[in-house]
Amino acid sequence: MKKRTWIIVLAVIVAVAACVGIYFAVRGNGQPQPPDQPGPGTVEPQPGQNDKPGKTVSVVVYVPDEQSEVLTPVGAEAADDSDQALVDALVSVGGLPEGCEALGSETVKEGGATTLKLDMNAVYGNAVRSSGTAGETMLVYALVNSFIQARGVDNVLLTVEGEALQSGHEVYDYPLEMDHTS
Repeated sequence: MKKRTWIIVLAVIVAVAACVGIYFAVRGNGQPQPPDQPGPGTVEPQPGQNDKPGKTVSVVVYVPDEQSEVLTPVGAEAADDSDQALVDALVSVGGLPEGCEALGSETVKEGGATTLKLDMNAVYGNAVRSSGTAGETMLVYALVNSFIQARGVDNVLLTVEGEALQSGHEVYDYPLEMDHTS
């Protein structure tokens, strides 16, 4: 009888220990993590890295109306969340001309505002310079509004091949906020 009691007590202890071990293994550090959230030590994808190759990213971009008077937000598909993919999405819906390229960007926090410094290629600069006043405004703010929307920044400072964007009407050497014509 004694031997049987000890076996039962031992089985209960083993069962309780297993349950406690499973509980703490599942519970982790006390903070439940949904499966779509990165866990500790996980590297989050940076802009330009699509974690699901072959899939596109839905973006909102701003395009001018037929009279180039108002910018309208429209949905578009981008290859990933990189600067160039967003520019390509703008090109695909007619917001920017073919050949426009994003050469690079940098996000800077200054005095409580977050500024995206966005460098574009000469094709973009030439398109702005040759488009007239209304067209210039549409090309500038299609890009600015789309990047503010996509990146969650306060404003965008545009450069063309490292230099301030210049047109026949304006030198854009200051950060631009989302335009009211949208």
